[in-house]
Amino acid sequence: MKRSTTFRITAIAMLSAICVVLNIFSISPSNVIKISFIMIPCMLAGLWFGPIDGFTVGVVGDFLGWLVHPDGAWLPLITLASGMLGLIPGLVRYIKIKSYLKIIISSLLCLIICTSGLNTLALWLCYASGKKTFFVYLWARLPWQTLVTAGNCLIICALYPSLTKVLKKYGVCNDNNKKEEKNQNESEKDTFQNETSD
Repeated sequence: MKRSTTFRITAIAMLSAICVVLNIFSISPSNVIKISFIMIPCMLAGLWFGPIDGFTVGVVGDFLGWLVHPDGAWLPLITLASGMLGLIPGLVRYIKIKSYLKIIISSLLCLIICTSGLNTLALWLCYASGKKTFFVYLWARLPWQTLVTAGNCLIICALYPSLTKVLKKYGVCNDNNKKEEKNQNESEKDTFQNETSD
């Protein structure tokens, strides 16, 4: 138990550090477009460890990334959105569906709530308020950010199965789908035995 807790804390710290690095090396060709891959460590943390740890990785990664390499003023809404990148998949992980569907659903929700919502609002308030309406600014960002989200989603789908096996080996995370299948099989077995005895 102590060993798995140590590995869990280590994994969360590593994901936070990766998030910081990815945040520093995010590319912003303009105030409208931002190419970033911080969704990857945030979403993985949420899927593996739950909403609180996922949120922590996102917030720590964004804030420390800004401290190390400030790119303009600190925007609390963007830090909140980064936390939501881990919180949302942390909640979606409890839905009884296949892992790749959880990743896709999480990515869509993150695109709508975090990228299109909180991030766009923060950038609009900072750079475009009074110059153009929020929805004009949103439509300018949406095609590019949709492509970035899709890229993040594909990378997560590729990494998740193999990395999950490594973490399960050390008892760091549990596969909810496997647990649900096991419980369902046990339930069906009990039902069959009861019908047979009757």
